[in-house]
Amino acid sequence: MLRKTLVGLTLGLLVATQALATTLVVGDQSYNTRTVMEAAGVLSDLPYQLEWKQFTAGSPVAEALNVGSLDLGLLGDAPPLFLGALGAPIRVVGISRQSLEGVAVLVRGDSSIHSLADLQGKTVAIWKGSWSQQLALAALDRAGVPREQVNFRYLNALDASHALEGGSVDAIATWEPYVTQAQRHGARVLTTAEGLIPAQSFVVASQGALNDVARHQAIADFLRRLQQARTWANADPEHTARYASAWAERTRADAAIAQAWFARARTAIGPVTPAAIAQAQRTVDFFAGEGLVKGYEASRLFYDGFQAALEPPAQTAQR
Repeated sequence: MLRKTLVGLTLGLLVATQALATTLVVGDQSYNTRTVMEAAGVLSDLPYQLEWKQFTAGSPVAEALNVGSLDLGLLGDAPPLFLGALGAPIRVVGISRQSLEGVAVLVRGDSSIHSLADLQGKTVAIWKGSWSQQLALAALDRAGVPREQVNFRYLNALDASHALEGGSVDAIATWEPYVTQAQRHGARVLTTAEGLIPAQSFVVASQGALNDVARHQAIADFLRRLQQARTWANADPEHTARYASAWAERTRADAAIAQAWFARARTAIGPVTPAAIAQAQRTVDFFAGEGLVKGYEASRLFYDGFQAALEPPAQTAQR
């Protein structure tokens, strides 16, 4: 009996040691995910080592996943969908959603443009291969404005914001925090992404991490904690304010903009679903139609092995 007990304890220690020896490398953008998880208090007692790598955009996150220097990354839908067309060794393991009011076509407050139809003959700043391009073109199509009768300037989100404020473009299609920033400077919304494009974000894992038992378990645990953190942030305006304040302090951003952005976004993490895959297919088909990617079955990019970790929502983290 004693021998069995000792064997059991030894095996338990070996398992615990192996877990703690595992390192999960996570690609974050501008400390957003790290900050909400720390603010929610969900990162204590991790059964593995957590290494954060910070990026300023989604494309570098996708490329780092592609070459195996990240185990997990958080980013918008376009970069992984583009890599999926090339057969990259990555899989979407979770879906991040936020209010579509934070993805919008904007004009200056003093602009004579008051509808999408008024964009005919005007200059619109977009970023190719992103929500920006997808929203602008979808909005023009719905409004019946011929694309060739609009002048497009290809600017990244930051440069587009400066161009709108400076008057060198008439409108921009952009996302947060640039929507909130522009509105605080008096910009008006012509349309949001609501009913036009999915504007999903993804949690993406490298195939190598998924194939490794220890890292697979670590990903499941991380997703569970991330969902707890997002649930906590959305549960109370005070929580949102604490999260926004911490993020603004860390990134030296405007705290008021962060507060307004996070309060509107109400970002939530959920499992891979047939609806999410169908929306991803819409995005693939759109960019394939623009000649930016080869069309393919988006379902092959998704992995639903973490449903138990993400559904139903976990309990709110401790205050």
